[in-house]
Amino acid sequence: MKKFFPALSVIIGIYCVYSGLFVYELWVRRGPGGGFMPVLGGGLAIIFGIMAFIANSKDKSPSGFSWKAFIPVAALIGLILGSYVFGLIISIAIYIFLWLKFMEKYNVAKSVVTGVTCAAILYGIFVAWLKVPLPSGIFELL
Repeated sequence: MKKFFPALSVIIGIYCVYSGLFVYELWVRRGPGGGFMPVLGGGLAIIFGIMAFIANSKDKSPSGFSWKAFIPVAALIGLILGSYVFGLIISIAIYIFLWLKFMEKYNVAKSVVTGVTCAAILYGIFVAWLKVPLPSGIFELL
């Protein structure tokens, strides 16, 4: 696992740089185009992946595998799937509540208040003020 994720980071970085250079336009007229950020992010992913790969190759201690490392990935997948069912704002509130309650061991009241407050702030900024069309899930039918 110590070498898998840095290698994966390098591979994804190479893909992003390739996409930014050859699929999207890197520079449009006199400013950055759609490929500028993928090239920048992919370049950083390559650099940090190589640095992590070198640092992990020097470490001779055995790596312990833990399934707890995949909890954030599963939570993110749940958040994405929940945004299609419940809508993005409600899914974020549920995600924050569950993360604070079960991972950070906060009490229920503090978790609920934090989740609802974050959802209200996000709703106020992105839906009410900026009018961003966010996924609304089953509430789209109402």
